[in-house]
Amino acid sequence: MSSSTGLNDRIEILNELRFYLRHEQKLLKEGWMTESDFLKIVEALIREYAVILLTEK
Repeated sequence: MSSSTGLNDRIEILNELRFYLRHEQKLLKEGWMTESDFLKIVEALIREYAVILLTEK
């Protein structure tokens, strides 16, 4: 994996994570997702980010 690809992947994941964290209350309050779904998504994004960090050289 090139460092620019890895950087782009990390930026994309962080932007998605920021979106969910920034809009958590609205997403839950307006019924877009349950708290359980929200936590699963955030956990998956964090795990995906960690995998990228651990596999980069």
